Amino acid sequence: MRMLPCQCLLFLSYLFDLIWCSNAHTINVTKLDCGMRKLALEYAKSLIEDEIVLQHVHDALRLHDLCGVERRTVSAMTDPVSMIQRRNLEKTHSQEPYCEGVCIYVSPRKNYRDNSAPNGSIYRPWCSIHEAVDHARTVMASEDSFAPTIVLRHGVHSLQAKTLKLSEKDSGLSILGYPGERVWISGGLDIDEDYFEPTENGVYVANLTGLLANHQGSIPPVVSLFTTNRRYIRARYPNADPEVDQWGYASKNNRRYSISSEHVLEWHRMKPMAPPTSTFFDFSKNPPPGVPKKNNSAQEGYNWYASGHGGACSEIWGENANSYWCSNASQGGWAEVDAECAMAGQMQLPVGMSYNTSSVLERFQNISLIGGIIFAWHSQSWAMHMFEITNQSSFGELTFAKGGGRQGGRNWCRCDQCTYAGPWCGQNQNPPVEDKRMISGTWMVENVLGELDMPGEFYFDRQSNLLYVKPNATIDMSDFKIGLIEQLIEVRNASNIAIMNVGFRDVAPTFMSEWSAPSGGDWSLHRGGAIFLESASNISVSKCIFRRLDGNGIFLSRRTRNIDIKENVFEWLGENGIATWGDTDNYDATAENFPMYTTIQKNVFRELGIYQKQSSAVGQSKAALSTIRDNIMFNMPRAAINFNDMVGGGDTVEGNLIFNSCRESGDHGPINSWDRQAYLTTLRDGVTKSFDPIPRTIHHNFIFANYGASQAVDNDDGSSWFHIYKNVFYSAEGFKMDYGGHDSIYEDNLIMAYPYDGQQCYSMGGFSDGPSDVFRRNRCLIGLGNAMDSGCGDPSCASSAPDSEDSLAHIGSCPCEDQNLEIHSNEYYTQKGDAVVYCGNDDYSLEEFQEKFGLEVGSTKGTFPDEDTIVTWAKEMVIEM
Repeated sequence: MRMLPCQCLLFLSYLFDLIWCSNAHTINVTKLDCGMRKLALEYAKSLIEDEIVLQHVHDALRLHDLCGVERRTVSAMTDPVSMIQRRNLEKTHSQEPYCEGVCIYVSPRKNYRDNSAPNGSIYRPWCSIHEAVDHARTVMASEDSFAPTIVLRHGVHSLQAKTLKLSEKDSGLSILGYPGERVWISGGLDIDEDYFEPTENGVYVANLTGLLANHQGSIPPVVSLFTTNRRYIRARYPNADPEVDQWGYASKNNRRYSISSEHVLEWHRMKPMAPPTSTFFDFSKNPPPGVPKKNNSAQEGYNWYASGHGGACSEIWGENANSYWCSNASQGGWAEVDAECAMAGQMQLPVGMSYNTSSVLERFQNISLIGGIIFAWHSQSWAMHMFEITNQSSFGELTFAKGGGRQGGRNWCRCDQCTYAGPWCGQNQNPPVEDKRMISGTWMVENVLGELDMPGEFYFDRQSNLLYVKPNATIDMSDFKIGLIEQLIEVRNASNIAIMNVGFRDVAPTFMSEWSAPSGGDWSLHRGGAIFLESASNISVSKCIFRRLDGNGIFLSRRTRNIDIKENVFEWLGENGIATWGDTDNYDATAENFPMYTTIQKNVFRELGIYQKQSSAVGQSKAALSTIRDNIMFNMPRAAINFNDMVGGGDTVEGNLIFNSCRESGDHGPINSWDRQAYLTTLRDGVTKSFDPIPRTIHHNFIFANYGASQAVDNDDGSSWFHIYKNVFYSAEGFKMDYGGHDSIYEDNLIMAYPYDGQQCYSMGGFSDGPSDVFRRNRCLIGLGNAMDSGCGDPSCASSAPDSEDSLAHIGSCPCEDQNLEIHSNEYYTQKGDAVVYCGNDDYSLEEFQEKFGLEVGSTKGTFPDEDTIVTWAKEMVIEM
């Protein structure tokens, strides 16, 4: 029987599909995922020897329950301290520490029997660090010798709620934990067990009037309560442990730990006020005299500088705030919301709320919420906003204190602006109705006496000084410390100070203190930390542990130089591990009043952002020439490293292991950047004023972009001047350089992408004349398994349905006609070996793309290799790290 021509074509097509499908390789995602997780643990072992930390890494990678890998057990201790400390200290356990100058000793308890006065010797140590600092100042003032070393002996050294302030006269001082001993500096006051009286329902009450008599003028807006191993929880609804219970928009069981926004009848907007005063410069069309032009971004607004202050802006962020988001020219995703608010003089952060009294919130009708604090996610789930309740009506209406919500840098959306974010909005009803109510994410309320119903909770009444506690264990009653200060050590106008082998604990939260936006990124920031450095140089903080601090760990403010932060552990922190915030004169940064030459190396960051979810291991605002090297970062709600701007550049991110970031959010990456405001510096060549920074390099890192992350490096709005090379990016999409970005190079990376938001190997926007991007010699595997949406950290929770074949073949999108764009010599791997590039509304096979546009010369496509080969590729790159 002879076939007709059309039948021959169909038959040939059928044979081709059979051959194609026979060559296709479906990845065993469990095998691949476990291979990468095991490799991550091996890489962690190359970075650190600390067995306790490696246990935490093992557990966070879920190697036991996902991959059946048992972990070695390290004996627990009642007073846990980092093995980083122990390993380095036990070498000289029986020796007195070496001091170049005088050793001045401090013991938190008297350890000698006679009644002689302390003198700072090892036999008669001082009882407080403050006394030791006074002694050190006397030594430095009277002797022409080496600066003294303060040596802290075993135990918890209470600062008695008084920050240790070091200044120029303390330059050269060292503070050292005694070798082999567990040393802590605490910002808390001890609460004697005798203060407590039992009441009903297992609650104890303590009158702290006497204890706080000397601190009445300095009690912070919110206090914290700690034991040696536990952070007590301010009484809240719904009940949850903020250290472990995640409540991001995609977090599993988030509604168990938070309240749906549908129970809010309305978040009340502030009344219109005078618009903020705007500062605006357009460097592409009309730069000031002596200032060069900037026109290298295809998105016009990223060639500008804009900020706003006063008016409605000051009602939230304060009189001193100068915010990009208070200007009338903000740019980027949803920036039209912020610009509209500024121009109208009506910011969109609530001054009160009305809730549905017939819902689950009926419980609030019988208790007082005054003094309570509402935590509410931003409508886009970017940040956490906090509001103090000052008034409560009988019909479900609450009034908030002035300045509520300032912990986030941006306004909330309304129903008519972001209809998709509020399923209850009038626009989504049938029939639709006009609705201009504000939208939040989920929310909760804490610091409410009437909600003191769970062991491990407390409530402090600031008016009566009464502390109510429902203890988790009876042993806690003799171990309570109330945190009253936000900073433990403050260093200003000093140099050559070393802090080593010390633990830091028990500070008050800062989320109700002053916050404002430091620059053009989304963040708002509190200028403070357990260790606060300003106008300081040559400061080292090493082999320390920062645990259960309710604010930032270390904060670099304004001009700092050569700060070394090495081999520390940051864990269970309320906000960032390390944060920076320099100053500029609007766009002019040539005075260099910002941190430079900071080294952050071989630290461990985990369980951060307990309160402010928009927090990172390293949050950099207005700083330059930072080195972030060989750190381990995991288990945090948002990006592990956030660059809020590009002031001068020259930063290096290398050798880091990052995974389990963005666990409670999305639209982000493990490393995130923004560059919306232009800044003038001379750092590019050391002489010439220029808006062009030194490129920021990101290389030889091993990064998982699981949970709500997308790209391993999310180069968002305006981000430019990046050199990203020789990284292993797993569960990560590739190069993002859209929204006005330019002048970046992405090369020699291994990209392994599960379906997420369709940006795949590369996604580039348009460019202005001249600047463009380079994407070359990368190896990119896309469509490895089914989609893992926000809130999903591994393939076990991936979608049950595969993505469309078209999306699984989509390798990238770019401005294909751009003559300066350089894309070549890449390897692409997909399930069926096909590869498609999007050019606007058109799509081209790799061969068509090469022929039509002259791009992707030397690039190849193929089906997935086996899982062992992929892991070997990654291992070869990790070994090079």
